[in-house]
Amino acid sequence: MKYTFALVFTFTLAGCSPKTTEQNKLISSSIMNGKTVQEKEPITASVVGIYNQKEKSICTGSLIAPNFVLTAAHCVPNRASDVKIVFSTNIDEIINTREMDILQEFALPAVDFKVSPKWDPNKETVEFDTGDIAVIKFKGTVPAGYQPAVFLKDENDLKIGAQVTLAGFGVDSVEMKEIDPKKYRKLEEAIEYGDVVCTGKMGNYGTCYEIERDGDGQLRMTTAPISFIHETEVRLNEKKAGTCNGDSGGPAYILKDGTYYLFGVTSRGSELCNEVGVYTNALTYKGWIDETMKTLVK
Repeated sequence: MKYTFALVFTFTLAGCSPKTTEQNKLISSSIMNGKTVQEKEPITASVVGIYNQKEKSICTGSLIAPNFVLTAAHCVPNRASDVKIVFSTNIDEIINTREMDILQEFALPAVDFKVSPKWDPNKETVEFDTGDIAVIKFKGTVPAGYQPAVFLKDENDLKIGAQVTLAGFGVDSVEMKEIDPKKYRKLEEAIEYGDVVCTGKMGNYGTCYEIERDGDGQLRMTTAPISFIHETEVRLNEKKAGTCNGDSGGPAYILKDGTYYLFGVTSRGSELCNEVGVYTNALTYKGWIDETMKTLVK
């Protein structure tokens, strides 16, 4: 899926085969299985929305320093001016407000960005993460109550089975129904954007399903356990709870002694948001992040 988060079990940003054989059945699930975050909860202090005005799409990010946001490389726009950094638990309320003073205070304009030099969007099918991380600089004063996230200092806290706290503005329900690929208009385009997934390959579509997602724009949080650790990424078992479209670029935390410590950036996972989530290990890129903040527009 373009710009917004497309979770794929095969660890790509494209569709894969849904694991069902039932015909013409509508499946609905609250895939995040988490809770709506209320204003002034501790986790809200560093989570921001990334709204692309041109594409009308949403990603999530983490405030990591005054005027700097960490997010996924696949979330960045063609031009920085296309993006607003939204400080709120509800993106829709801010973006759609008619009160200009509210918009100016809580939707700040991006002025520059840089993606990791290791990021190559043409190599989405590689097994491990290839730098799906980016830094965005924005203009304006950070609203009261927000402060930069604290990076995890001890990587030993990342271990199999450890619970990870996730937050994002993405969808919280997914519906899937079987379609006839011969009768579906603009099928290839729908497959490209993740709105349709098919079991077949190379022109033989097999069984196809239309995917509908709902609920993006409201900040939610949930937890899931670590199932795999690699130098550049961490994977979570998200069969019970996890992230989905719109959560891309959002934070993955380890909660320790009452503090949320940032270590990951939401990258990709399974198409129906109910199998596995993949998170870029931001600790591996910490040196690049620090240097990048020095080079972006003053």
